[in-house]
Amino acid sequence: MLHIAICDDQADQIQKIRTAAETYFLTRNERVEYQTFSNAFAFTDAIDKGSIFDIVLLDVCMPGILGTDVARELRDHHSRAEIIFLTTSDEFAVEAFEVKATDYLLKPFTQAQFSKAMDRAIAYIRQRNSAKVIFRLVGGGVRVEEIAQILFLESHGHVLEVYLADGSTLETRKSGQEMKTDLDKIAPGQFVSPNKG
Repeated sequence: MLHIAICDDQADQIQKIRTAAETYFLTRNERVEYQTFSNAFAFTDAIDKGSIFDIVLLDVCMPGILGTDVARELRDHHSRAEIIFLTTSDEFAVEAFEVKATDYLLKPFTQAQFSKAMDRAIAYIRQRNSAKVIFRLVGGGVRVEEIAQILFLESHGHVLEVYLADGSTLETRKSGQEMKTDLDKIAPGQFVSPNKG
């Protein structure tokens, strides 16, 4: 499932952006969950509380904070979300790409322009999700898995159990912290460690 955030201070623009996204996904076999934010502070609050998005559709000119500053904060949380700026101003385009934006569309944008930006974002997500991890198995041997197939990890003393999307598990002698460090290098923010009680 793709998690998409839409952040714009104008309700009519939120609706236009959501309609464009829904139109884009009509012909694609993809489950999508949308979360909308009518101000940048609500969005950054959600990020601070651990919300993770695959795609962020973000206005630049909003009261109190620029969308480029919001994107910077998003990157500070090690998010690899694909950011598409949708704005009426072209003056922040260079700054937008400094925060690794996927695209920068001027309003009013066409469905074709929006779809092209979304195609690029989806391609980057698929490429990132096809990254592979090499596991040295307990008892010998090596196994290679796509990162998208890893559901969660569980540490049992000196053994780390890896749960995969196909229902299987594998065991490796890497510590949970070592594995998290490795995973954060190729998929920052995708795996979190729950608090120990």
